[in-house]
Amino acid sequence: MKFVKSLVLLVLLSWQNMFFAQSATAVPTPWNLKMWYGKQQYSNNLDLDYRCIGLGVDYSICRWMSAGIFVNGGTCKYGLGVYGNNGVLLFDGNCRDIFLKYGINAQFHPLSIFFPNLIRFDVYLNGCIGAFSYSSDYWPKENKFLYGMGIGLALYPLRHVGIYYERDYDNVNTEFQNNKRSKGMNRFGLNIRFGSPKKRVKNK
Repeated sequence: MKFVKSLVLLVLLSWQNMFFAQSATAVPTPWNLKMWYGKQQYSNNLDLDYRCIGLGVDYSICRWMSAGIFVNGGTCKYGLGVYGNNGVLLFDGNCRDIFLKYGINAQFHPLSIFFPNLIRFDVYLNGCIGAFSYSSDYWPKENKFLYGMGIGLALYPLRHVGIYYERDYDNVNTEFQNNKRSKGMNRFGLNIRFGSPKKRVKNK
């Protein structure tokens, strides 16, 4: 019986140290380097296949808010048929657009308000503004204003290295789907935390 109690106590202490560590090193480092891969496939009149890679750097303004810059490039492949006003087929084939998105983003971390020492798990809201440009096999090159938002889930098996998943929506995908009900982009990425903690927490 004593062995069982000791084992349960050990598990509880390990869980507490893992998720709610009270030491000085438990304070998140202020800088966050993010790398990701994104993919979106769906069938409509264009049959789109969109893939991208990206890089961003965020700085923790406070425990529950971070902001930074990002750049994101990718390709969008789709089948396209274009008809003239007289019904004559002008183009029928596969197209490929090359995208470049860049701008600033901000993240809101609500769990940090209620659990300030939670360092291994995070759920957050993400928003961005910026610009995007693309060149196409068929369409003329364009530069436009970019805006979007999404939600993310991050896990940190190591204190300074984590993985995350985001579901993002932006006006680029909405325009290409030719409707107001945009499907989200699935992004999978790697987080690397670095820098000295801004504040330290004393052991309780």
